[in-house]
Amino acid sequence: MSLDRLYFRFICFLWSFSRGLFYRDLADALQRKVGIRDHLERATSNARMLNDSTGQRVLRAMSFRLSSGEGTTLSEMVAGISPTSDQLLLRAVDSTSDKVAALEMTASAVEFQQRTLKTMARELAIPAVAVPIVGAICVVTSAIIKGIAQDSPPGIWEGYNGLVRTLAEFINDYALGIMAVTIAAISALIYMLPRWTGPTRLKVESWPVMSLYRDYNAAVVLSALAMMIRSGKTLRESLESLRVTAQPWLRWHISRIITSLEDNPNDYLAAFSRGLMPPSVRARLASLLDSAKSFGDALVELGAKEIHTLEARVKLSASAVNWSLTGFFTAIAVVLSIGQMTIASALSHEAEPSRIMQRAQQR
Repeated sequence: MSLDRLYFRFICFLWSFSRGLFYRDLADALQRKVGIRDHLERATSNARMLNDSTGQRVLRAMSFRLSSGEGTTLSEMVAGISPTSDQLLLRAVDSTSDKVAALEMTASAVEFQQRTLKTMARELAIPAVAVPIVGAICVVTSAIIKGIAQDSPPGIWEGYNGLVRTLAEFINDYALGIMAVTIAAISALIYMLPRWTGPTRLKVESWPVMSLYRDYNAAVVLSALAMMIRSGKTLRESLESLRVTAQPWLRWHISRIITSLEDNPNDYLAAFSRGLMPPSVRARLASLLDSAKSFGDALVELGAKEIHTLEARVKLSASAVNWSLTGFFTAIAVVLSIGQMTIASALSHEAEPSRIMQRAQQR
């Protein structure tokens, strides 16, 4: 890959953070009966005026595709520029007659994904920083306790102090192994999250890290379904479109929903209760279904107007992961720190003249 191509990809990555605004501006232009070509020319001129070199480069690339005939549709025009996840939404925009409303929903779906990713990054940044620091404190404290144990009387290592000594010696002897196993486990988990399927996966979907991945994907699926159904697609067509581009785990869940609908065409709640949707979302969907004209309308209501509920669910799951990881290592550090204080107190007691004389008599 050439350096110029690599640099263009980096430019597209930077631009992707503001692509929701681009979709909204394009919807506004179409509503005002301004053509896409004219809008791109005006947007490029505005980017030049604002010294937005990133926007200029991206908009020029889109204009070139449009003028050369390579980008006859919106999805083709931004292919390789916007993230791949946008293609499914943009193809729905291409196929609908109300492109203004579809683009607005696309912008909302993109902005929702960005907000949830920011929420997860913010929550997971805490354990990413805290765990190594707390781990280093545990290693240092363990080394100190092990050093004390070598030249101290055996009488102080009873009860809680004995537990602390055992924990400290384990950490001190196997610190590198623990670190290697932790890194390997995290790497394996990241690799398995989008790929692991089957009955066992269903049993652990409610666990902290698993539930975070499930809740995020459930929210993305609901927003995408709402957008595609609003654009005129049927529920089955929307699910099939999602399944084509989904990763193995999500494809497996969508296939389970489709299979359930094939077996029981009218039991929509049962189909959407097979593992992908968290209980709180299923409960809200059931409530909306009581007043909606159809299940598709209930999905649109949930995916388009109940975004804050989905975001709150993702934030809750991210917080659970944060507290689980940080809390586990912090608990070990607290046990060692308290142990260090109780050991110091025991050593002070053993250094008293009465204790020294007592030990001398016992000899």
